[in-house]
Amino acid sequence: MARSAPRTPVLLFGLLALYILLQSAWWMWLLLRKDRDLLALQQQLMATGVAPLLPMRPPGHTLLMVLGEGLVFLLLVLLALWITFRTLRHELSLARQQRDFLMAASHELRTPIAALKLHLQTMQRPNLDPGAREQLTRIARNDVERLHALAEQVLLASRLEDHAAPPELVRTDVAALVREVLAEARYSYGRDHRFRTDIPESLMVVTSEASIRSILGNLLENACKYAPKCTEVQVSLRTAGHAVQLLVQDKGPGVPVEDRHRIFSKFFRGGDEATRRVKGTGLGLFIVRRLLEDLGGHVDYRPGGSGGSTFTATFPYREKP
Repeated sequence: MARSAPRTPVLLFGLLALYILLQSAWWMWLLLRKDRDLLALQQQLMATGVAPLLPMRPPGHTLLMVLGEGLVFLLLVLLALWITFRTLRHELSLARQQRDFLMAASHELRTPIAALKLHLQTMQRPNLDPGAREQLTRIARNDVERLHALAEQVLLASRLEDHAAPPELVRTDVAALVREVLAEARYSYGRDHRFRTDIPESLMVVTSEASIRSILGNLLENACKYAPKCTEVQVSLRTAGHAVQLLVQDKGPGVPVEDRHRIFSKFFRGGDEATRRVKGTGLGLFIVRRLLEDLGGHVDYRPGGSGGSTFTATFPYREKP
């Protein structure tokens, strides 16, 4: 029942559109029928000598008028219905994505908050072993960092919505930055995966260090979320003409064909939010796309030859500011 509820406005809209079209056809037919009835009545009266001959428009003239004005009216009505339908469908899709985001965000917040509460309660015990206290402190710190990362991601997505803040471009060793992000990933979300790299010793580019860090971090986290544990994630960095390409390849299930045109949309996550086990808010790939657009680049998705996904982040190769 819950899944069919969003279809109700679309069904009502379809019935209204059908009613308008039928009413238009009905009034057009009545106008044509009126002139025919008047002409037939005049002919009957003239045959009995009751009424003189009066000038009347022939039915063919009325038919041309009705078809001309009626078709213009119908085209305007159909255009208005099409615009209204697209707006309605967009609003329903946005409402569904926002609902999914709220469900995902509430789950992402509830888990570390509950863990923090439990850890703090345990740390309040007077006879707690110092080693256990240190371990609980470390775990609590990780939970706080997870909450902080989620808040930062939501704020970044809001800021990127209108491309409000242009990126700060500085001369950066992108190869060293990639290795640094990979080292951080190995001790957090990527600890259950193997990383294989194809990175040059150094690659100096004028770009935004913060943007590249966020782009690679989101692509890596996305790969580690959906790829099975102990599988390989490959990261490649290369130049292609006047552009730099950063590739992240995984051995996950890939993206279904019907979802590939929406994976970079805000709040979008494939599948059913109520039953999805993979954590996330649907903001990671949206942030990647917007950050690359601000850099003058783009991101592409390509399915792997034997399963998995390949995301390619492309941005300009600038050697001087």
